[in-house]
Amino acid sequence: MPCYRFLIRHCEGAIRSVVLLLLLVFQASGQAVNPGVDKIFRPDELAWIFLTMAPADKAFLQDPANALSETYFPATFRMKNSQMDTTLVGTVGVRLRGNTSRYAEKKSFKIDFRQFGGSKFFQYKKFNLKANVNDPSVVREALTLEQYRELGVHAARTHHVKLYINDEYMGVYLNIEQVDDVFLAMRFGHSTGYMYKCNWGANLGSSSQAMDPVLFESEINKSTDTRAEIAQFILTLNGTSDVDFPAVIESKFEVDKYLRQLAVEAMMGHWDGYSYNQNNFYVYYNGQTSKVEYIPYDVDNTWGIDWVGQDWGRYDLNEWVMPGQPRPLTTRILAVPAYRAAYKGYIKELIETTFNHAYVDPKLTAFQSMLQFPVYQDTYFIRAFGFTYNDFMNSFTTHMSNHVEYGLREFIDVRTEYAARQLPGLVTGTKESNEQDLLYPNPSNDPRVYYYSSSATETPVYVYSSTGVRIEAQVRPVDAKTVEVSLPPGAPVGIYFIRTKGSITKWIYR
Repeated sequence: MPCYRFLIRHCEGAIRSVVLLLLLVFQASGQAVNPGVDKIFRPDELAWIFLTMAPADKAFLQDPANALSETYFPATFRMKNSQMDTTLVGTVGVRLRGNTSRYAEKKSFKIDFRQFGGSKFFQYKKFNLKANVNDPSVVREALTLEQYRELGVHAARTHHVKLYINDEYMGVYLNIEQVDDVFLAMRFGHSTGYMYKCNWGANLGSSSQAMDPVLFESEINKSTDTRAEIAQFILTLNGTSDVDFPAVIESKFEVDKYLRQLAVEAMMGHWDGYSYNQNNFYVYYNGQTSKVEYIPYDVDNTWGIDWVGQDWGRYDLNEWVMPGQPRPLTTRILAVPAYRAAYKGYIKELIETTFNHAYVDPKLTAFQSMLQFPVYQDTYFIRAFGFTYNDFMNSFTTHMSNHVEYGLREFIDVRTEYAARQLPGLVTGTKESNEQDLLYPNPSNDPRVYYYSSSATETPVYVYSSTGVRIEAQVRPVDAKTVEVSLPPGAPVGIYFIRTKGSITKWIYR
């Protein structure tokens, strides 16, 4: 692809769009993927974490007067799930985490395994135990991060936890993977370069922002970080002419990954990210590719949660950015016709694959079943916004008062309906075909099934558990329209889902 810049510079109109779209496809095919399930991040099961610390330290963390404290306190640590029951020798560090959530009675915590001389825990340096007090379902962040990962965006993994401190049950938490050098190494194979956690106000409108340690918190390789690379990127983003912009931005930024991110951000109503609220994202200068990457985080204010007076189910996908404020990373990219077409295409892909009832409803049912008794036992659950156990149960379907304007299933209906209105011609459902997709035998008594479709051998076929975890199944073509799908050895009986692009079929293995 050495001559694509020349082609882009000298082609016009439709030809320019075709070249850019082909380039995006070329780039996407080489994307790294997010890691899957391991001994820690197991989203279809509930883990237990037990912390023991001095009573005075626990009282300090719970005292509203100390809400802004960044002090770590020593604690012993034990974690239990289906893969382990491990108690660490030595102590870990525990502190408060979050922004406005620090003032809630149900606190969120960061655990640092090396703060007091310890070592990594199963290769991880830190845990982020988030209370998700804004969300009565306590699953919005997990759902949104999964939507990112499924569309090929580098994003954190999660799993739910029952937390105990000094034998007191503190409630249900979401453990969110730390975005750090370990995170990068798992996805890129290295952590060369520089990464910044970008806080509120980081609109990328001026290169001087890169020198602000509050707006741009340096996260890795700090001793050699002059911030020159990210400052130059921002200067290029804002200073390149419209004619040269596509060729130049392709050489400096992972555009396709960002377009995928934008599609998820807009469809999930993630207003607390870059495009609307200039907040909550990482930028990574990849030292091997010399390109900048965008990594989203803190995505609990999604699926219809609102704090700024907007209806996020109906918000216009064509005008996603905050009106009247500079957001050059989004506005300049979407001003390129081919990029805007790709953005709309990724919205279409979301609706056809993972943002629909066939994909999401089984996941919601499983989450609700797994979490309902732990939430019922959670005496801290009600203390932030007065949410009750009934609110938790109802939140999967219907809206409620205050800031929760949609139930989760309700949000899917409204968001896809308005996507069809705002983006005419968008397919807003699973694949439409005159030829029915077939799965046989179904139910089956064998961990092997045959999937028949006009496109079965032409598009990737994936298998998911009932909670949406991708299964490493074997897929073997049988003829032009049939593939044999086999579960891995030892796979349990239960409900699985066969997914191709635009089609999801339920499989009962019993």
